[in-house]
Amino acid sequence: MPSFTKSDQYELWQDLAKQNGHLRRNNWLHWVVHFLLVFAVFLLATRPLMAVRIDGLGDAQLLNNITTVNAPGPEEAEAVTRLVSQNLLELSSGSVSRDVGRALALMTADFAKAYRAKVQEDQVLAAFDKANVRSQLTLEPQLTTIKAEKDSTGRPIRYLVQVFGKLELYRAEVFTAPVAVQDVTIRATLLVVPRTQATLNGLLVQYFEHELVAPRKTPVTSTAPLPSIPTSPARQ
Repeated sequence: MPSFTKSDQYELWQDLAKQNGHLRRNNWLHWVVHFLLVFAVFLLATRPLMAVRIDGLGDAQLLNNITTVNAPGPEEAEAVTRLVSQNLLELSSGSVSRDVGRALALMTADFAKAYRAKVQEDQVLAAFDKANVRSQLTLEPQLTTIKAEKDSTGRPIRYLVQVFGKLELYRAEVFTAPVAVQDVTIRATLLVVPRTQATLNGLLVQYFEHELVAPRKTPVTSTAPLPSIPTSPARQ
């Protein structure tokens, strides 16, 4: 029978003790990493939202940190209306579905479903997508009207926005005179919702419509350098 000496037994238990120590250190390391990940997710979920303004040149400016309880103001209602109007009316052939999809993301679920069904039945948009044309929308901020519906505490629950502008149709490769020009009246109802990463403005479009009308006639002014002189009556 093999005999075990004291040194052999001591070395066997020493190897097991070293392995257990390594497993304990590895276990603690995993717990620390999991705790740090959970803490990082908590910080990302609870940090305040940031509002960023981007101008026409692409320069981004941080306005302020906002919280989910801040009610949106009329300026934000006008900004959302302008953005949705541009996505729905300022189109280019080949990108209609992309632009309309961006507008649908800013609508309530019920209205987005109804508007998507309307777009699918609209033959004008289907023809526009293949006609090699583009449209340009120019809004007139000075004519914008905004009305707020508030609850008993004075907090806004809905905004009614009406904007006016000019819609011009161009051929895709032409940048001079438009093919057609029409004035447009845009009406939108915006529902106040909690601010999230998807709805930083705290607003979703509950209703949207636009009406195309003939361009307004502007008074013709004389360009002559001197005032006109009445002619003398003809001789009899």
